[in-house]
Amino acid sequence: MSGRYDKILKESLRGVLHVLVSEVLGIKAKSIKPLKTKLQVTDEREADFLLEITLQDSSSYVLHIEFQATNDSNMPYRMLRYRIYINQTYGKPVKQVLFYVGREPLRMKSYIKDENLAFEYDIIDFRSIDCEKFISSNTPAEVILGILCNFAPEDDTIVIKKLLNRIMETVKEEVGRLKYIRQLEVLAQLRDLQENVCKEVSKMALVYDIERDVRYKQGMEKGIEKGLLEGIELGLELKYGLAGLELMNIVRAISTVDKLEEFKNLIRKAGSVYELKEFLGKSV
Repeated sequence: MSGRYDKILKESLRGVLHVLVSEVLGIKAKSIKPLKTKLQVTDEREADFLLEITLQDSSSYVLHIEFQATNDSNMPYRMLRYRIYINQTYGKPVKQVLFYVGREPLRMKSYIKDENLAFEYDIIDFRSIDCEKFISSNTPAEVILGILCNFAPEDDTIVIKKLLNRIMETVKEEVGRLKYIRQLEVLAQLRDLQENVCKEVSKMALVYDIERDVRYKQGMEKGIEKGLLEGIELGLELKYGLAGLELMNIVRAISTVDKLEEFKNLIRKAGSVYELKEFLGKSV
């Protein structure tokens, strides 16, 4: 999966696997147990999610779930390698599902048919999932996944408003609310809807006042280099999201506390990430 979306998707999906297992895959499990995802046989691979599924009759198997944001012609062979490693590691039957979340139409094959080799796994395009499964959730990590699903017959704008309203209803604390709105914006890029989301955020007066945030103030007031870096990182995330966090590698190269203090103050005043980049270009 693309590194740009990997962290947000995994963070969101970790808490909603039960919904995908029960509602989307239709598995009626007696219990679901997370398994270690690092698989080391002769080399090491890390799956997205591995779950031990125990059914009502007490039989069990390993459910392997992968998420993919781009079409990869080698995906069947990647899934086959995972299948072999999982079998060797856990010694149980394996069911594999690939969820496709990309913006391009799904073109990947779900099978290999070759001489003396037949292999299959399931592929589910997130666009085929009814977005109401996620919008109606009381868990914000589930709610934001609705942006990747099937909106029909509703208009994009109506669905985006519903998603934002659910974030407002399920997250009362402002910093947490901003976090999920930022994540929604990033996931919206996979559907070319980020601009639409940003417009609705502005209309609904969801722009967060960073100056009132206690944690931000505490980080900014520590006065030592470590505290400054923590405060700067928090400030960049709260005010500019992922675009701000991308500057931290450059910020860490600043050699003096005075320059860090100057940059810290600039975060409050700057109107765009471009102004921050301009400052960093002169300071490092």
